[in-house]
Amino acid sequence: MNREVQKFIPRFIRFVFPYAAITIFTVAVFYKSGEIFWLNKTLQAQINDRRNFIYGAAYSNLPHYFKLAAVENSSPKILALGSSRVLQFRSAFFKDSIPFYNTGGVFNRMEQLRAFLESLPEENLPQTIILGLDQWWFNSRYDSSVKTKNDLVYNRYSWFNNWSGMSAWQNFYYDWWYGKISWEKIWTEKNSEVEWFGISARNTGHGFRRDGSCYYGKLLADSNSLKCLIYNAIENVNTDEGKLQWTNSIDKCAVNELRLFLRFCKKHKINVTGFLPPANSMVMSEMKLYPEHFPYFFKLNELMNRVFRENGFRIYDFTNPENYGSNDKEMIDAFHASEKSSLKLYLQLLRKDTYLNQFSDSTFLKIKLDSAEGNFDVFGNY
Repeated sequence: MNREVQKFIPRFIRFVFPYAAITIFTVAVFYKSGEIFWLNKTLQAQINDRRNFIYGAAYSNLPHYFKLAAVENSSPKILALGSSRVLQFRSAFFKDSIPFYNTGGVFNRMEQLRAFLESLPEENLPQTIILGLDQWWFNSRYDSSVKTKNDLVYNRYSWFNNWSGMSAWQNFYYDWWYGKISWEKIWTEKNSEVEWFGISARNTGHGFRRDGSCYYGKLLADSNSLKCLIYNAIENVNTDEGKLQWTNSIDKCAVNELRLFLRFCKKHKINVTGFLPPANSMVMSEMKLYPEHFPYFFKLNELMNRVFRENGFRIYDFTNPENYGSNDKEMIDAFHASEKSSLKLYLQLLRKDTYLNQFSDSTFLKIKLDSAEGNFDVFGNY
């Protein structure tokens, strides 16, 4: 062997070894924690009645396909459809014999809702949809700002997607360095009825349950962070930023897309009950100072009622949580209702829309609500 080659090989090994060691260690940690190669495991866990699971990835991002595959697996009769603002609807709201799934948390605009349903085989389409419509979806400025960032293809998945979390390996070590990650929680299996997938789920408890709803875990105990979210929303009202950008009209394209969505549901004999989700009263009070900038909050309900009636469906305005017996204390932040608040909202839907009563036992739900302690949880993390 050439002498130069003999010198090069040990140098090459010394150079490559640290990178190889870091790569192997990172892959091991991500695989062990369920951050990569988790999809088939969680889909199997969803049809396993013996255990619940929490899927909460910190660095991987496949929720669109994950939720589509979950619906295909379970063929729920009822879907909660919407953004993260519907994620507190639980399977416990419905009778045990009624299969339910929550698809919330993966939609950011109207077009995505129809694309999701169209991606499902017809035999997996639900019988009923409980639809939460974010008010800012009907702000043309907001809609145009996110169109280029979202993919409307939900059933595209390959083996390589299993590795998606590895692209953020540097963020993982950054978070570890600043104490955001507990090695013990990653490596130690918890002795409970819950199976944990993903670094976020293992560290904070935050993630999707088996029924697709969201468990916030330790995040609910961080009151300072939750208050900051409210104050940030108030600031956005005054600065024309974020989801609360100013406009002087309701977006006609989004309204037309809603019509197409409802026509699709009517064609496939899917009943739709819609609602406008609640907002914190302090944020709403700030918006009322500039009503001309927020027609998508203050003039939306009348238009939505007209569009829903065209297709024989109904929608209810719950922008003010007091309209269904809740309050700011039961809001998680500026725009997310807690499980307790969402149950109160659902009970109001049962009173207003008698069609839904076949799926739920309102007496049982009222008893559970009355016995719930605190402002957020009702059924616990099962």
